Amino acid sequence: MTPRSSRFSICNHVQLRPARRALRILGVTSLAVLAVFAAPLVRADRTPLKPGVNMFSPQQDIAIGQKEAALAERQLPMLDDSRVDAYLNALGEKLAGHAPGYPFPYQFRCVNDEAVNAFALPGGFIYIYRGTIEDADSEAQLAAVMAHEIAHVALRHGTNRATKAYWGNLTLASAGGFFSGMGNAIEELGSHFTLDSVLLKYTRAEESQADILGTQILYDSGYDSRALAQFFEKVQEESRRGRRIRFFSDHPSPAHRIERVDKEVEKMGGPPKDYKSNSDDFLEVRRYLRAMPAPPPAQQKKLKGVSSEARLLLGRDSGD
Repeated sequence: MTPRSSRFSICNHVQLRPARRALRILGVTSLAVLAVFAAPLVRADRTPLKPGVNMFSPQQDIAIGQKEAALAERQLPMLDDSRVDAYLNALGEKLAGHAPGYPFPYQFRCVNDEAVNAFALPGGFIYIYRGTIEDADSEAQLAAVMAHEIAHVALRHGTNRATKAYWGNLTLASAGGFFSGMGNAIEELGSHFTLDSVLLKYTRAEESQADILGTQILYDSGYDSRALAQFFEKVQEESRRGRRIRFFSDHPSPAHRIERVDKEVEKMGGPPKDYKSNSDDFLEVRRYLRAMPAPPPAQQKKLKGVSSEARLLLGRDSGD
């Protein structure tokens, strides 16, 4: 006969196993539920952003961007330096890994112009001007400019504006070609590249969105999230000292944009812990570019006809 104490021990063991299993399952489930709700909470203290209405698919963004990029690179003086482009793509890949939305095939190339400028085409084709790299005080500042352009792509601002133009019965190049169907629309969009086209002429609201999302991408990438505002301040001060800063020739003061970036940084609780500001790779590439001869006069003249209509880094103030 089994002793009473042993019998109860065995009985308790047998009966408790299902209960313990249930508790374990409940614990795992609770952790899973907490994880689901915790993920958004980590990102809760930031401004929520989402793309606007868009008649184009992400794949069509890429198709449009490819056509526009081919035209852009025939019009602009590309640096065509594998070392610089490789650095930009390595940095850009790190930043784009934190961009929300569709995983566009982001590509980054350097334009051989000393202007402080950058622009992005739909689908992830991003161009950084040589002057932006040379003028940045740190990799974080360069990353901030690139993150701003990535934000335009992620929020699909270019094709969102094309959609608004379509619905507003406006022409992009020729109304007949654009309204005859999506296929022709893409052909038209990819055959009339200008830096001031509807794909790149952003509104104040769109520039503000790109500033905010760019700051968030910068934070999530481990960089000093204050870097975009710092870069704006730096270039603004250089303009006041008389340096020719092209984007200040027809753009208002960026003071309100600096303030908005600062508010977003504050909302996220300041810069990330152990944030990164600089790297040896950035310093070497900047030194390498500064040692290069200035762009030849022929290239400067070629660019001049385009840049007068360009949407430059701080964005044209279109008034809407």
